[in-house]
Amino acid sequence: MKRIVSLDVGIKYVGVAMTDPLWNFPVVTGTLQRKESIADDLARLSEMLKDVEISAFVIGWPLNMSGDEGKMTPVVRGFEKRLKELFPGVPFFRQDESGSSDEAIEVKNITPRNYMKNKRSGVVDRTAAAVILGRFMETKEFKELKEKMVIF
Repeated sequence: MKRIVSLDVGIKYVGVAMTDPLWNFPVVTGTLQRKESIADDLARLSEMLKDVEISAFVIGWPLNMSGDEGKMTPVVRGFEKRLKELFPGVPFFRQDESGSSDEAIEVKNITPRNYMKNKRSGVVDRTAAAVILGRFMETKEFKELKEKMVIF
């Protein structure tokens, strides 16, 4: 069954989520702790996704409140470029990630007292990837992809 994979790319972690088999809701998948090399990060991501038929990627795109690209954009753009090389022919979509970490903190009921534990374990990042995917699932592009999806 093909899935849409969502990524929340950061400096220290990459949160990963994907659609459920029928593309009805996002599923938290995991978190990669970034290493020194993007090649290593991509190799580990490929390993994580080796048994997944990928229909598309959704990349959380860092925008400021004004709608302009944020300071993390060069990092995410570089990651996206290398990922496209690794998965040629797979469609890529960008989804505004503004506030996704804050929403993830709220969804997981993370408090200031347990924030660092949840941040270090990747809970915030993988939940943010699911938030980003949930937002994408409300778009016209998603609805068009889902109409083309063959369930059986």
